Amino acid sequence: MNANTVNLQEWEPFGGGGFGTSYYNKTDDSVMLKLNKPSVSEGTARQEFLRSKAVYEMGIPSAKPLEYVTDGQRYGMIVERIQGKESFGRIIADHPERLEELACMTADYAKALHGIPCDTEVFDSVPIRIRKLIAASKDIPDNIKTRLLGYIDDLEPVTTCLHGDINPCNIIIAQGKVYWIDLGEFGYGDPLLDFCILAHMHHLGPNPLLRNLFHMDRKSLKLFYETMGKQYFGTRWSTPELREKMDRISQIMAGKAICIWPSAYHTNLPFLQGKKMKTAISLFIGDRIKFKM
Repeated sequence: MNANTVNLQEWEPFGGGGFGTSYYNKTDDSVMLKLNKPSVSEGTARQEFLRSKAVYEMGIPSAKPLEYVTDGQRYGMIVERIQGKESFGRIIADHPERLEELACMTADYAKALHGIPCDTEVFDSVPIRIRKLIAASKDIPDNIKTRLLGYIDDLEPVTTCLHGDINPCNIIIAQGKVYWIDLGEFGYGDPLLDFCILAHMHHLGPNPLLRNLFHMDRKSLKLFYETMGKQYFGTRWSTPELREKMDRISQIMAGKAICIWPSAYHTNLPFLQGKKMKTAISLFIGDRIKFKM
């Protein structure tokens, strides 16, 4: 599948995520454009489009992917524009009193998503995908890499649907309907791989980074995470068995963060400029994955 070329003069940038920029069409308000950074390969962008398209065709509430495109340097997709949308993160920033309500809603929608069997002929294994990233990393010390790969190999081979990046800004509401967005990491595996995405961020994440990513400071994100956990797991939330497993998976997700960090725009944030990548990563990885600087 080849990418169709878009004319950026027809589009107006309005924001974006860690790996690209989003645009509104100047004459057609029913669509939007998402272009990845140049560091995101054509193959990766194509896979993200195909995953997002397959998720939509499963009936999971999400924006309809319409076209795989390029501007000549970057690759991405044109998708249906959901009118009047707000992310849960933005709503919480404007209405902090709704934090616990929206954390519970996120847990309920995540649990429903995780209750869907995944088509393994269409989607790939998230643990295997992360394993390949970590195994190929030149930034993770060998002793830590061995530990993380062992944790991945110990995961049960389940085929539960995973969003791949559940956080307060990847679930939105529009006209009373809730949607998932940013589905390029969709796949299957242990549901804790979804849940533990925030685990390594809420503990030591620097507030400027967390505000940029989620519109929350560390204290608010921790409350969101804990409320979501209690809603999702009930009485299991505080059991030693679950906490031990979550700790191992949190380390896996932290290792993944090290692998994808250089491709994200976060490295260009003012408070990180001038810092070595490993120093920046250590700000929110913590002592469980320790680098010698």
